[in-house]
Amino acid sequence: MLPLPPDFPPITLRRARAEDQAAIRRMVYAARLDPTRLHWSHFVVVEVLDGDIIGVGQVRPHRWCRELGSLVVDQAWRGRGVGAQIVRALLAGESGPVYLECAGRMAYYYTRFGFAEIPWWRAPLPLSIKAGPANLVARLLGRRIVVMRRD
Repeated sequence: MLPLPPDFPPITLRRARAEDQAAIRRMVYAARLDPTRLHWSHFVVVEVLDGDIIGVGQVRPHRWCRELGSLVVDQAWRGRGVGAQIVRALLAGESGPVYLECAGRMAYYYTRFGFAEIPWWRAPLPLSIKAGPANLVARLLGRRIVVMRRD
């Protein structure tokens, strides 16, 4: 993790508000992440002093599980621990299992938060329905999608 230069503005992590919805949607779409169920009430955001949002993430509620997702950090702020702050804040409010789906190359990142890879067909129904086809398409493109669980 790179240290923040002294001239960088302070950052604030907070629960998202209704007026953050457009920024959340814009960041998730730009990162080409799952655009479903992007409701501001599930998100935390990180903003700089001038109010610009530089990071977002959510725990997406499903009927049978909870899914960490939509984690996006502005390119200029990556590698400085912003994403880790978002993940820790989101997981602090969770008492049961939390799942996630990510590119295979990102799986190692999530192990530091207690996530372990599981077969996609062992994920709860909403995630296995999504992960099965996504994994097939990814494999055709020479990539891998993984499902992970944290107890």
